[in-house]
Amino acid sequence: MWRWYIGLLLPALVWAQLREGQPLDRVIALVGGEPIFASDLEAQVQLFRQQLPAGMELPDSVLRRRALELLVDEKLLLLKAQEDSIVVSDEEVSQRLEWQLQLLVQQFGSERRVADVYGMTLEQIRREYREEVRKRLLVEKLQQQRFGSIRCTRREVEEFFAQYRDSLPPVPTQVELAHIVRFVQPDSLQRQQVIELARRVRDSLLRGGDFADFVRRYSDDRGTLPTGGEVGWVSRGKLLPEYERVAFSLQIGEISTPIETPMGIALVQVLDRRQEEVRLRHILFRLRADAERVRAELQQLRELVRQGASFDSLARLYSEELDTRAFGGSLGVVPLDALSEELRSVVEQLPDGGVSEPLPYVAQANRPGLHLVYRKRLVPQHRPQLPEDSDYVERFCNQWKREQEYRRWMAELRRRFPWEVRP
Repeated sequence: MWRWYIGLLLPALVWAQLREGQPLDRVIALVGGEPIFASDLEAQVQLFRQQLPAGMELPDSVLRRRALELLVDEKLLLLKAQEDSIVVSDEEVSQRLEWQLQLLVQQFGSERRVADVYGMTLEQIRREYREEVRKRLLVEKLQQQRFGSIRCTRREVEEFFAQYRDSLPPVPTQVELAHIVRFVQPDSLQRQQVIELARRVRDSLLRGGDFADFVRRYSDDRGTLPTGGEVGWVSRGKLLPEYERVAFSLQIGEISTPIETPMGIALVQVLDRRQEEVRLRHILFRLRADAERVRAELQQLRELVRQGASFDSLARLYSEELDTRAFGGSLGVVPLDALSEELRSVVEQLPDGGVSEPLPYVAQANRPGLHLVYRKRLVPQHRPQLPEDSDYVERFCNQWKREQEYRRWMAELRRRFPWEVRP
């Protein structure tokens, strides 16, 4: 179905590993003049095998047929995206690429481990797979335009449920949650002290001080300490906006005044530049946030809830997350397995009506906070029923409806665009 094409970088990297060292490829299909190689097919078959549930096996002929259909569909979708003049900006590509790289780093534990596994540094991955990410974003936009608004009506949901009720999986164990969020901010005095320190360091550098020496003494960016603060070559769209505006305005050798960013206060020096790239080094002074004050505030609110105060009312008054504050901090009903391992272990220990200790909360990488989590009720696993589980059933109905439309649409694209499979 169309969701297969939501752009993931990991399959592309796996394909690269599988193709490495293979002899000259044989073209097994042409779609609009674009080739599909035998190694592409083999890589996709291997991915399908890896994705099969434990204990499940499919004949090699079935896997190859499905893999080839998917590869042809992907090429057809790219042709349609080009025909419809769909555009993906460089910024969108950079954001998606960085997000996917961060997922890889989290999965393997470090940038070095990613490089060991895939045989290339993150910077090499950025260069090699930028176009791959662009293509996948084009297809994603095309699919969103075509299928994003497709929804089942109430009557269609009822008809779908009547026909497929025995085939639907059980509704997983769910929990209804709410939270109160308080973001951790540095106090103004500490912020001013850090800015003054950065100014003094800059003055020393302008008088001839050694940049690498000041990096060792003051920088809180542990990742660049071994390189004397050097970040390397960076293209537009890969830096925080505040940082990027200054970095690309500097002349070679120039040192910036202190730059305020969500990550802290930075001094930046441009070492070299070429077209839309600069080679940088920096000193980062992090702002120490007042987490203990925020923790104490949340503890007071927790005690009020334990004494009988309304969590809903306190969230409306004190939560700093605007998206949930107006709804009493409600996070809705979510599958228990969808929670992070840490949060799930906390929620499982709470009774209905219980509230947690202050927990770390990071909705945005550059805006840390703490939150109280309130367990309203636990909903055990059960067979879906209407109308209680109408949202759950509707998700399957929407997916089914989109798949029907997808099949009709792909049949039309196969008639419209030239393609052939070679023996």
